Amino acid sequence: MPRWILGVVALIGVLIMGGIAGYDAYYQANYVNTAYAYVTAPYDWVSISSPATVTGLMVHTGDRVKAGAALMRVKTWQGQQKTIMAPTSGTVGSIGVAPGASIQPKEDLMALVQAGRSTVVADFPESQAHRIARGQTVSVTLSAYPGTTFTGTVSHIGSVTLSVLSPLLQVGTFAKKRQWVPVTVQVDTGSNTFIPGENAAVRIDV
Repeated sequence: MPRWILGVVALIGVLIMGGIAGYDAYYQANYVNTAYAYVTAPYDWVSISSPATVTGLMVHTGDRVKAGAALMRVKTWQGQQKTIMAPTSGTVGSIGVAPGASIQPKEDLMALVQAGRSTVVADFPESQAHRIARGQTVSVTLSAYPGTTFTGTVSHIGSVTLSVLSPLLQVGTFAKKRQWVPVTVQVDTGSNTFIPGENAAVRIDV
């Protein structure tokens, strides 16, 4: 093979490697990203003001209810029959009781999730978190919507890491591990409904 061909091939290889390195440097300078993200939403717990026994459930997990809808029937310890109503509209999430269960005042009976006010929480390594600020533009992809990219903005940055045992709180030795900082993102969902718990990936323009 002629030497000039080898030279051309080598030059092309150098250009390709340089282009890859240049793109990587550009990406690292302008974006931070994580695949450790998920959808969440605010919720309200339903409770009762006096001890009672559950006599029947009138909803199931996943049901959408309006404020004032009947959720369950109970019998108080004084023998009164009562119907527990939804304090707000939402989607029935966790149900913590079953017929026959004894319940106490202020006990969490079931959750009503405000799915229409969903946000995305993304966990970023501490090495990237210092580059993130409120108001930055965010691109979000969800496993539930392959091929679709949603836009949003950073609305909150956690003031502590996700570590259960922070080195600052320990006495003696500890295992030094990467720490993660939770970042909350407000997303423009358009006509789509995000379901709490769905997996997401996040890229932030820094």
